[in-house]
Amino acid sequence: MEWLKSYWPMVWAAVSTAGMVILALLSKTYARREDLAKVEKKVDQLKAHVDSLPTQTQITELLLALERTKGSVETLEEKIRPVQHLAQLLLEQRLKDDK
Repeated sequence: MEWLKSYWPMVWAAVSTAGMVILALLSKTYARREDLAKVEKKVDQLKAHVDSLPTQTQITELLLALERTKGSVETLEEKIRPVQHLAQLLLEQRLKDDK
């Protein structure tokens, strides 16, 4: 027991150093709770964002509606073309009459 009293400072220094080395290695290996909480918060935000995105069915329906609208617009353009031509002729006639 006498040797423990005489070598106690060195034993304590060795134990403290070993403990600090172990803590340093553990801090390099495992994430801190604060960092983990930040990651969990970001994951929750991403999940909420993904849940608010439209489904594949909704996107398909939207594309079909756009195609139908495109067809309707093209049909209207064909119907309006003769009227537009007449309006252009009337405008030219009106401009000639005003001179």
